[in-house]
Order: sequence, then structure tokens, then C-alpha cells
Amino acid sequence: MKQVQEIIENLPNLKNVYILGNPDTSVDPEFCNIAAREFIKKGKKVMFSTSGFNGLNTIKSLTKNINAENIKYISYSIDSLKNEKLQKLKGNKNINLEEIEKAILYCIKNNIKVKIQPTLWKLNQDEYKNIMQYFYDKYNINWYTFHIGSFEAISGVESDVLKHIDPKKCVEIRNDIKNFAIKNNLKVQIPKVFITQEELKEYDYSETHCRIGGEGIQIWMEKEFLRCTFCPIYAEINKDVCFNLVDKTFNFTDIKTICPVAEKCISNNLKSKSINFSGIVFEKNDKKYYNICRYTSEKINY
Repeated sequence: MKQVQEIIENLPNLKNVYILGNPDTSVDPEFCNIAAREFIKKGKKVMFSTSGFNGLNTIKSLTKNINAENIKYISYSIDSLKNEKLQKLKGNKNINLEEIEKAILYCIKNNIKVKIQPTLWKLNQDEYKNIMQYFYDKYNINWYTFHIGSFEAISGVESDVLKHIDPKKCVEIRNDIKNFAIKNNLKVQIPKVFITQEELKEYDYSETHCRIGGEGIQIWMEKEFLRCTFCPIYAEINKDVCFNLVDKTFNFTDIKTICPVAEKCISNNLKSKSINFSGIVFEKNDKKYYNICRYTSEKINY
């Protein structure tokens, strides 16, 4: 709780706090709830992200004594509508879709906005439309943010389950999701990850979240200090872009110290480490796919 107060004191312009656990808020929902209430006292809005583990119990703990108007949303990371596949992808045999849906229904009944956030791998790459259609039809949820791959493969080594989608398929899925979202009037965000040669001509580096000035800051509450960065992906392979929040010698205007790839987040080193591909990928028809910053997203109907 001392660190929570340090965050509040050292970030006076903070508006929204997205509370993430490791790897899930269900690790300690009681603490996440207490921390959230401290931020709310200081006029901040909060958001939570969960895999849905422990269903209703987790959500009740997270939202205890918090007015819905102070919660911007709760994001549910649901990667499949099939329990066995969902459990594989999450590495947790106790996750259950039925329990997750009870928690979602609780949120809806209590006027808490729900967002569905699937992470797509080869194993579930064909489920994206089914997931959107299911939660829209059953719960009228119209907000979806996708991840392509995730930090699990940050080292560049894929597991037997977590295999990345190939570049051509990534582009096809992104375009299909875009068309589906427009047709059904859904609010959708999906990382570009790979773009075609035609798209590269119009690629805007300023679209990334870690653009100059920093749209957001990620903070790890560690035993020694509050470790921060503006680019969590790059921080995984280069600790030099991390800093101590309460270190008064740190200068927020020194963007090179914060994130050296802010202007052009297209470093080969970063790309190969974060999504297991590097540079240009050539398909059989010689069509080129360019690997770009994972934080560059396409927003549809926002």
C-alpha cells in the first residue's frame, strides 16, 4: 500500500489505472480491490483484467465497495469457447467458461462495462468470429480487443501449445475481423503485427502507444522499488528502458532514456525477440509481409 501511495504522489496527472495481476488479478483480488479504492479516492478511474479464473468470486472481490461509475471496464481474456482448449491456452485446468459467464453476467447486472480480449494463436486462430458472435448474441457485448500472440513467447521460443500465427494468416484475420466488426457495428481493436507492402507506405509510427511523451506507463510493484517503462515489450529484452518511479533524478522529458524506440518502433532486435519473426517474410507468391511494433493497433468503430 505504500507503493500505491508512491504511484499517486509521483504521477499527479494520472487519470486511469489498469490493474493487472501476475498473470491474473485472481492472484490477489482483495489487494487489487483495496488498491483500486485508493486510486478512486484520488479521483482516478480503474480497470481490471482477468482470465476469468475463479469466476464470480474473483469479480465480487475485485469490485467490493466500488461504484460501477468508477470502473471503466473489466476485460475478460477469453481465447476459446471450448473449455479444454481454453484451459490449454491458459495453462490452468481449473478455468471454466460457465464460471466465467456467471462473472460476466454479474458485471452486466451491476452496470459494469465488459470487454472481451482474446489472444489468438495457431490453436485458436479460427475462433475469433465465433467468440465475438457468441458474446454479442448472448450478452450484447460489443467491445473486443485482440492480441496476436503474447508475452509468453517473448524469449523467441514457442511452447507446444503457444505457437504463433503465420504472417499471411495474421493479415487475413485482421482484415476479416475488420469487415465483421463493421458489418455488426462492433467496437474492435486488433494489433497489426504484420502489414503488406502496400500498407507499409502509409504506416504511421506515431500510432504506437509508446509514442513520444508516453500514452501510458507500466509499473511493476517489486520488492526493491517501483520499476517502470513506457514499452513493456522492449523492457523484456533491454532493462535500460526501465526506471525507478521515485528516483527524483529521472527526467520524464528524456525520451531516449525512457524508450529509445519511441519514434520508430521497428527494431529487428525487438521484433525477433517479441514475436519470433524478423524483418520481411516472403510468401510463395513473393508477396512481402513487414513485421511492425505489436503496439500498433487498428481501431474499428471507435
